[in-house]
Amino acid sequence: MKVDDILTEIIDEGKVVMIIAKPHIRTKLGYYIVSNLLKRQDTEGVYIALNIPHSTVEKNLKKLGADSSKVFFIDCITSSIKPVETTGRVIYLDAPNLVLLEGTLNHAINALSGEENFVYIESISTLLAYNSYQSFIRFLRKITNEIRLYDMVGIIFMLDKELEEVEFSQATTFVDDVIDLGSITLDDLR
Repeated sequence: MKVDDILTEIIDEGKVVMIIAKPHIRTKLGYYIVSNLLKRQDTEGVYIALNIPHSTVEKNLKKLGADSSKVFFIDCITSSIKPVETTGRVIYLDAPNLVLLEGTLNHAINALSGEENFVYIESISTLLAYNSYQSFIRFLRKITNEIRLYDMVGIIFMLDKELEEVEFSQATTFVDDVIDLGSITLDDLR
């Protein structure tokens, strides 16, 4: 199944999904997915940047022909490196503190005006590096239900074998589907 077909199914059914990818393709695959979502008419999104500054994400989305002005960024990297000033569609957090992230995400969701909106979370491992597993599970439960209540699409990225089997089983109870794109290559994204 092609990535485009998978995206169409996710959008048409309004799903919250966990996508599993190999480390060497995760970033490019994420850009590809988000840019394709943004190319849809009347679609806006929230991008939670946990590993890559939003300015880099924006540049890459523009290279793929996506309108990055349709994205509300929650950047959990940049302000830990240099001073920043929050602007219209970017909020900076010093780190992925789940309490702050939850409130910021709620604000971002309410700022969207599209009809078919999405939330994209860059990486589970980064959230776990800064927070306890129990806090992460509570956060995941809350935000996946918030995404559903706002009738949005949710995409949560995870690297292959990032969680232990028990943790993986618990985390997947909050999503509609787990989509393993570990076999996707760069050629599949062209």
